[in-house]
Parts: sequence; structure tokens; C-alpha cells
Amino acid sequence: MQMRDRIKTQELISPNRLPFLQSQVLQKLFLDIHNNKKSYLKDIVKLTNYKKESKILNDAINALIIKRFIVGNLKKGFSVPTYRIEFYKQVVKKNDYKHKNYSKNILKFSYVNKLNGKNRTLFSRIKTISDYNKEGICHKWYDYLEDFPYQLIEEKINEYKITKNSLIVEPFSGSGTTNITAKMFNIKSIGFDANPLMTFISKVKTTWNVDLKLLKKEIINVSENFLNNIHNFDKLDIDKDFLERMPKKELNQWLSFALQKEVILLKSYIKKIENQKIQDLLLLAMSRSALDASYVSFCPGTTFYPFREKEEFWNLFTNKVIDIYNDLEKVQSKKNTYVEATLINDTCLNAQKYIKFNSIDFLITSPPYPNDLEYTRQTRLEMYMLDFVNNMDDVQKIKKTMVKGSTKLIYKESNSARYVSVFQSVQKVSNEIYKQTKDKNWGFDYPRMVKEFFGDMYLCLNEFLPLMKKNAHYLLVVGDQTIKGVYIPVCDILIEIALKLGYSKASKELFRMRRSTGHNIALPEEIVILKK
Repeated sequence: MQMRDRIKTQELISPNRLPFLQSQVLQKLFLDIHNNKKSYLKDIVKLTNYKKESKILNDAINALIIKRFIVGNLKKGFSVPTYRIEFYKQVVKKNDYKHKNYSKNILKFSYVNKLNGKNRTLFSRIKTISDYNKEGICHKWYDYLEDFPYQLIEEKINEYKITKNSLIVEPFSGSGTTNITAKMFNIKSIGFDANPLMTFISKVKTTWNVDLKLLKKEIINVSENFLNNIHNFDKLDIDKDFLERMPKKELNQWLSFALQKEVILLKSYIKKIENQKIQDLLLLAMSRSALDASYVSFCPGTTFYPFREKEEFWNLFTNKVIDIYNDLEKVQSKKNTYVEATLINDTCLNAQKYIKFNSIDFLITSPPYPNDLEYTRQTRLEMYMLDFVNNMDDVQKIKKTMVKGSTKLIYKESNSARYVSVFQSVQKVSNEIYKQTKDKNWGFDYPRMVKEFFGDMYLCLNEFLPLMKKNAHYLLVVGDQTIKGVYIPVCDILIEIALKLGYSKASKELFRMRRSTGHNIALPEEIVILKK
């Protein structure tokens, strides 16, 4: 390398520091160069959904030249400077599905426990159900960001002497941790979630009576079709499905160009499976693998890194379906008759529509926190991918049913705050946050969010009280929060609300300590224990 190039290399801007629009355009330009194709503004417009006269779009193209990622212009064409060649090769390789070498390990399915030189058998047959639960059998098919430990549910089932004749209810089921554990110990459970994706995930993870011979056959069939056709994707007449329904900007934020094609092809073959249980299992594996291979990072919000190294989607899918098969083989080997878990896609604020009065023995959950995390944002990809939403109107309908722990869940008609107007603790926190934000151009809706959140939790605690048996317990794993330096004693306020509603006893025990990335205040996460 010449001295001039060495100097330039030392001064280069990292690709991970590029704004997303610039990252998106750069990948398009690199692929055009790789395919000996001239880059046209109309194609970049179609990709990004910006208008061709957009100053933002033209500035993004010029910025890539100024930042020395690319040389040339739209009129004369582009080339890659020598000091970006290795990076260019990496981008092309990641997106070149036509020549990518896809692993065929999944076709050796009769040897699933020895793939890649690894023994994928996690347990021998003498292991107990408790071992299965603690090690994540069935749980790990799809982990959710805010899940609590699998063993916590088991510990509390034992501590509170919950038996096979009991009913456990999970008001915010998430990815089904409570329902899976209850099923393992043959205890009837009901779980609620306002997000249809999470309800689907919980249902699949608690459906174990699957024909394993047929499952293996369908896995091999789907995989053969995918491997035989992915290199010729552009010649296939295939329904573009969610690729045409999901907003273009969002779609490209989540998935690379190649990954979009891989996912849509695999989905097309999975959807042809007639057995619904098997189809759902493979859709779950596909969606989770796509998420893990995507650009997204959940820390602390939803951030996208187009050039961060991720494992290949097909390898993730291969390992996921093998793990699912192995887990089903293990739970079926116990020859137990597992009671079915009931999963309901509705807000828990409507629980009285589904559950009889004085019938619940035990409730345990980890509800949303007032931390301004909007959970449909974190599941947006899978919601479109698995056809739970077709547009943003569908997303909005779901958001309106959720407990308002985020400002993005509050709408003009939201009015749960009225239920906690008599609680001075809630008003005090809200007023203190208002003092911190009143002169700023941000955070103006945080005071309202706090009141709406506690109003919704008031309704949640009130909804279940008449459904609980006398002396039944309701456990909530909840963390205190801070907003703009104002401490929110979430656990203490929930205890105050519960006692006001008529719960006979309310206490708390420390679960663990957390520390926010935005400050040095230690925040306890505690278990609020309510008794009817």
C-alpha cells in the first residue's frame, strides 16, 4: 500500500458510525459495482422511499463521497477506493445470496445430535422435569428481552405449594415462561398478552404433542427446497409477502437485501406445510433466526447496526430447528400427559371475560415498567413477517390495548390516569418529573406517562382481585425506575394501590439489583407479593 493510502486508512471513519440512510445507500452502490451495474438515482429512490429531489437523499450520497467510502458520482459512475476494498468485499459477501455457500447440515437430520462436531444432546433420559425447566428446554426456542429466569417460576410454585389441581394465571405472558413451567409440572395455566406475536410464541412453545416423524420429514423437505432454489431467487415467481407490506424504511433497517430474500423464500415453503403445529414451529424458528441475523441491537432501545457481524440466518435456523426437535423428543420421552396451557391474545384488563370469579390460585408476572420502552417496536419485524399486522394502523390498534409504560403508547383518548388521581405518591412523582422537563423541548409527556402507567396497573390489580380464590397470591416482579433524575418507587406505589383496592396483605422481597446505563443510581428489582 502506498504511503498516501496508509495515511488515508488511519483517518478513515468507521462504517458503524454512518447514519442508517448512508449505510443503506452505500450497500446499494457497492452491490451495483460488484454486479458491473450503473447506479441510478431512481433505484436509490425506490430503495429508500425518499423522493428523487430530496435534499436529504442527495446529501447522503455526497456524504459517502466526502467520507471516502466511495469515489465518483451518479453521472460518471462509482468505484471503490483501495483503502475500502476489504470492507467492500465484506459487504458484498454478506449480500451475495447467489454465490453464498449455504450449509447442508440440516439435511443430515438422522444425525442431528452430532452436527458440526458438537453433541447437541443436552440431557440424558434420567434427567428430571425440574432439570429440563432450569436448563431452558422449550423456553429457549424464543427468548424475550424482559423474560425472568425459568427457575423463578418453579421456585415460587414450590414455595406457595401450587398443585396439579391449581390454576396459575400470567397477566403479561410475554414469551410464555410462566406457562411453559406450569405445563412441565402439569399445572393448568392461562396467559394474556396484547401483542399477537407474543401470544403466538407462547402457544407454539407450549404445544408439545407434535408428530416427530412428520416434523423431521417436513424440515428436510423445506430445507431441500430452500437450498435448491435460493441461488436462483431472482428467477422465481414468488409472492413478496411482507416485503411489500412492511414500510420500506423499516424493512431495510431490520434486514439486509440478501436476508430479505432468504426469509421470504423459506417462509414460502413453510407456509405450504399442511400440519398447522409443524408450520407454526418452523415459522417461529424462522422468525427468531431472522431477528438474530438482523441489524438490530436492543440496548437499551432499538438501534440498528448494518455492518456489525452477525451469524448467518441459515445457520441460525438450522440450529434452532434441531434444538426444537431435540427438546420435543425429551419432553415426549417422559410419556407424561401434559395439561394444555391457554394463551389469550387480549389485554389482561379484560380477564373477567375469560375467567370465573374465585377460581385463580396463583398469579405471577413481570409487568411493563414505566421506562419508555415501546415493546411493539422491538417485535415489529416479526409482527409483519408472520402476518399479524399489515400496516401501521394495525400496529396502532395493538398499542392502544397495552399498559402505558411508554409515551408512544399514549393516545388522545387515553385516560387511565383518573383512577390514581387520589394517590399522592403518583402525583408527587409526576409533578417532580414535570419540574425537570417543563422548560425543555423533550420529555413533556413523561409526567402523563407515569400517571397513565399506574392507572393501568390499578385496573390490572382491580381486574384480578374478584377472580382470585380467598388467600390466593399475586406476585409481580417489578423494578423501580428513574426518569430525568426523578426516582419512581414503583413497588411501593403498587403496594399502596393494592391495599387501597382491598388486597388483605401486601409486601415485597428483593429479587436483584440493577444499574441503569444512564446514571449511577442502583435500582432494586423486587417481587411485590399481594394476598387476597
